[in-house]
Amino acid sequence: MKVDIRFFLLFIFAVIIVALLQRNCKRDSVITTQTTTTVHIDTLRVCDTIYCPQPYKVVELKIDTLYVDTSKVIRDYFTEKYYQLSHRDSLLRATAEIKVVENTVKLARLDYEIYRPTIHITTMTTERKLDRFFFSVGGGVNYSIKENRVGAELLAAIGIKRHSIHIGYDFINQTPRLGWQYRIK
Repeated sequence: MKVDIRFFLLFIFAVIIVALLQRNCKRDSVITTQTTTTVHIDTLRVCDTIYCPQPYKVVELKIDTLYVDTSKVIRDYFTEKYYQLSHRDSLLRATAEIKVVENTVKLARLDYEIYRPTIHITTMTTERKLDRFFFSVGGGVNYSIKENRVGAELLAAIGIKRHSIHIGYDFINQTPRLGWQYRIK
């Protein structure tokens, strides 16, 4: 078996270079979109004012006037009093302001905001896109039963979609090779 060692080492070096290039140059491209969830809160603001509301029920109490300080009662009668009631939670904020003058409610104001959450969801999809056409180069070791010796071959492949056609040549045994492959998965 006569093998030129320089040609064989050059062939092995070329196979290693092609394998490294094949490994580092990935042909598949990946398309990715991200999931984004956005919560937007719509707010409804309302302000309502009622001037001089009328009482719907009046209860008169009998009071002994002996122990009543009339100057305090008169001062209290002419004093303006403001009351504020507030309520807040995740869906509502309400504020009521009440003005009392001369023992009557002169002003009642109600301000409220209603929060309505609206959720927008964007879904993430990852899709793998394969190339329809490819070309590859490689090498291999084979054994010739007819001549009972080992050989080294250089291979090239052309692929379209799932089909590939392989062409090779064994430099030691000096025999060509032709093949076809179908990628199942």
